Amino acid sequence: MWTTVLVSGITLGSFYTLVALGFALIFGVTHTFNLAHGELLVLAGYVAYWLWKTYGISLLFTFPAAILATLVVCLILQRLFSRLREPMEMNSIVLSFGLAILLQNGMLFFFSGDYRLILVPTFNQGLHFNTLYLSYGQLTLLALSLLVIGLLYLLMRHTYLGKALRATIQDREAAALAGINVGGMGVLAFAIGAILIGLAGPLYGCVHYLYPTAGLQATLLAITITIFAGVGRIRTLILGGWILGFAESCAVVLLGASWRELVGAVMLITLLALRPQGIFEREQ
Repeated sequence: MWTTVLVSGITLGSFYTLVALGFALIFGVTHTFNLAHGELLVLAGYVAYWLWKTYGISLLFTFPAAILATLVVCLILQRLFSRLREPMEMNSIVLSFGLAILLQNGMLFFFSGDYRLILVPTFNQGLHFNTLYLSYGQLTLLALSLLVIGLLYLLMRHTYLGKALRATIQDREAAALAGINVGGMGVLAFAIGAILIGLAGPLYGCVHYLYPTAGLQATLLAITITIFAGVGRIRTLILGGWILGFAESCAVVLLGASWRELVGAVMLITLLALRPQGIFEREQ
């Protein structure tokens, strides 16, 4: 049983990390809180669902449309954020909260409040390893999540753009003095964040029901994992995702599925109370 819980936790945690990556990158580079992150994820899921349901398009071919939709909205959001004045964090919360409500009502208008799910028949099939069972859905979720996380890690660690993004995350003023276009890094962060959200959205629609207010849970997940890891730390982001995924898997096995969402909320409150700077960050 515990082997299954561990594998489920790693699979779920890897996907949670993919969900949180866009939020963490945008926050780290621009110091703005995008509370519409979850709504953007659900929007990408709805785009994939619409293409799958209406035209019978395979899940794999829905990713470009989902990325395009989130890219347009994220670039509009970046333009709005760039006009904000200090305090950036507080003003961005108000602005993105308004956008989240707008997106929720828009999705309610176009898709109604019904629960929807992208059904991929092969996802329910799987492989048996003694007492361990791995569905193709779990394997797909794990493989795609780790692939995207690995590619982003390589981008951040081994390219000029990645180093410029990391420098902006660490110290915006020093990065600007070093000749880095800080404003351009903000646009780039939103663009990469939109791509990550667009990749996660269709997968989210396969493992979670889509409904207009489903984004709140995804936003809380992203905030929890970002706080756990600290800003700009991809390796600890995935560790935070695994811990959250394992905790939720344990809660489902020991207490029931209705307790899963409570685990994330308890972890968020605990982190804010004890280590708001992150588990691996030193106190300033």
